[in-house]
Amino acid sequence: MMMNESLLANKQREMEFLHHFHQLGYDLIDLGIVETFEWTKLSRDDLHLMVNRHKWQSGDDIYALRSDWTNAIVRYRKQYHLRADKIAYSGPVYSLQSEKHQLGVETFTDSIPKQIEVLGDMIAFMENKLDLSLSVAVVSHNKLLKKILSPKELEDESVRKFITERNPDALKYRLGDDHPIIALMEQAPAKQAGYIKENYPELTAHLNELAEWEEALKRKQVDYVYADMLALPNQSYYKGIFIQLYGQNKTEPVASGGQYTSSSKAFGMAINI
Repeated sequence: MMMNESLLANKQREMEFLHHFHQLGYDLIDLGIVETFEWTKLSRDDLHLMVNRHKWQSGDDIYALRSDWTNAIVRYRKQYHLRADKIAYSGPVYSLQSEKHQLGVETFTDSIPKQIEVLGDMIAFMENKLDLSLSVAVVSHNKLLKKILSPKELEDESVRKFITERNPDALKYRLGDDHPIIALMEQAPAKQAGYIKENYPELTAHLNELAEWEEALKRKQVDYVYADMLALPNQSYYKGIFIQLYGQNKTEPVASGGQYTSSSKAFGMAINI
């Protein structure tokens, strides 16, 4: 049966991933699908993710299906003082809209060269083991829009929607004609970094970091690397660089990840299969 062949292929891919990264020196981790929370101890990231989770309450405890591996690993690492520098994992995540199976890696270091090395490990696996041809990489930085938009504006779903759609007319109506996000959006993409450097010199270090990751992705032989000054991270916990990788003729990213803060600086990347 075709279903049998597909199931075996997925399980084989999962085992190949875990064996491959274990041989590269990554520690392997497996966590339960059901997570337990206390309302009084929920972090800001937990609260953001909770909106889109399958959850239920029993007594004073809240239970939820795992909706994100990174968030689960960070909490596990803090609770049990896990000291692993590099972790690989595999397993499902559940949101209200979908179920996905993820193959992912995390590294807990503030060294950008070491973070880029982990990114390279993941890209090499995708290309050599999964036969994925990566045609586009979009790299962005969390700090850019956080400087240009107020916290209230960043939380506004309509503002986020209009930025994602690159809709300046709707943003003008919502934020006013003279809002700085409008001026940035009206710049040609190739000139946006220069515009930010000129008008927000305090962001120069972040732009230089963005350029460093852009060059690293180009060295990985991705066909087209695009630095997006207007991108919004798909997870609230990203605190720096975040990346989306696209396969040939794909409109949805085949892998995504970025920098965040655990008990130390960290970087993670996951493939959806």
